[in-house]
Amino acid sequence: MALRRLEKPELPAVKICLWEDLTFSGMDIIQKASTTEEIKQALHQLLSVSLDGTDPRAAILLDLYVYTLQFAKSHRFNKEQTSGFFSIVKRLHQACTGTPLGNVKECFDYFLELVLCNSVRRPPFSVDLFNAEQVKLVTDYVLDTYFRHFKLYKYVFTPQLRLDLSLCYQGMPETPPAVEEEMPVVDQDEVPPEETEPQGEQAAAPGHELRQYIEAQLAEQVSELKTSIEGRIQAGEQQLNLKLAALEKSKGAKSPRAKKK
Repeated sequence: MALRRLEKPELPAVKICLWEDLTFSGMDIIQKASTTEEIKQALHQLLSVSLDGTDPRAAILLDLYVYTLQFAKSHRFNKEQTSGFFSIVKRLHQACTGTPLGNVKECFDYFLELVLCNSVRRPPFSVDLFNAEQVKLVTDYVLDTYFRHFKLYKYVFTPQLRLDLSLCYQGMPETPPAVEEEMPVVDQDEVPPEETEPQGEQAAAPGHELRQYIEAQLAEQVSELKTSIEGRIQAGEQQLNLKLAALEKSKGAKSPRAKKK
């Protein structure tokens, strides 16, 4: 099977998020919802969000949307600001879960561009949905909630990857791929006892040879180390004897008998 290199997908283009997911009439339904359950029912009606409590992905996604709307409501965002902020969070989540590879820096830059696109009046490229204070509120909220749990969202909503590692050493032939062979099923009663023993010896032969080779190499290294240590000890003894002889000679020269003429 041909191997395909896994690369990060390109993020969608940055654009104005006003009325993208929650339309004007949809915001009327959202604003009429006063409790958490009513907001969930409204999201299910408008965006077909699953209400299955047994599905962990659906429950996490639903909580993400509900908390986003509750944050906008607690800071008194109007319909346009709530719709734009909801779409920014939704687009950020899609960018995060679009690949199992790590892309937190790309997603953060993408989020900042989305906020900037909806905070500066420059039609038709951007609009001023949020003022400077609201931009700070939105940025702090997303940093403290979504990016704080970025890896958890990616773990839940993206497939896991398995790494197949192969090493190639210079000067050694490549190992051929393993070939699975079907082994015939043989009844143990039909195999003569004298035929089973040689097979066991043959199976153990490669391991026995490897053990002998390792023991021989260890013995050779231990012998070399022992010879080196003995040589250092002899050299140290010779230097010590020379120093003692020089010290005795100097003491003899300083004795009273040596000073008499």
